[in-house]
Amino acid sequence: MESMTNIRTVCSFGYENIIYSKYERMMALPLSLAVKSGIVSGFFYGIAQFIMFIVIALIFYLGSLFVQNNGVSVDSMFTALFALFFSAMTVGNNSHILPDMGECKISAAQLFMIMDTKDEHQIQIDEKSKMIQNRIRGDFELKDIKFKY
Repeated sequence: MESMTNIRTVCSFGYENIIYSKYERMMALPLSLAVKSGIVSGFFYGIAQFIMFIVIALIFYLGSLFVQNNGVSVDSMFTALFALFFSAMTVGNNSHILPDMGECKISAAQLFMIMDTKDEHQIQIDEKSKMIQNRIRGDFELKDIKFKY
């Protein structure tokens, strides 16, 4: 890292090739891990897409069976299909905030707990403490003040 930030010094000594070979050796392991991770994530993304399109094909097939055998109109079938698609899409788009809902409830409970606690003044009143002082009331009067910019 230091050789990258001080590239002028590296160039003045002519160590560019040495630093490049060291960098290449250091990046060999992260590169192989990134390639493996990319292959695995690509494989599972492909499986997820395959399952999604198989389910859509199955829904269209079942819809055609309902139209053919159960007297459902084509309009009703497509209305139901779009309702299913859009509701599933909405659930999928909003599912990333579901883990935060529990944390929101905990935070709200802690906030209300803080709001319900008594402050020092209320505690002294409840205990009839002699440390309670009279409130200070002050009247400020400003005379002969000049402001300059």
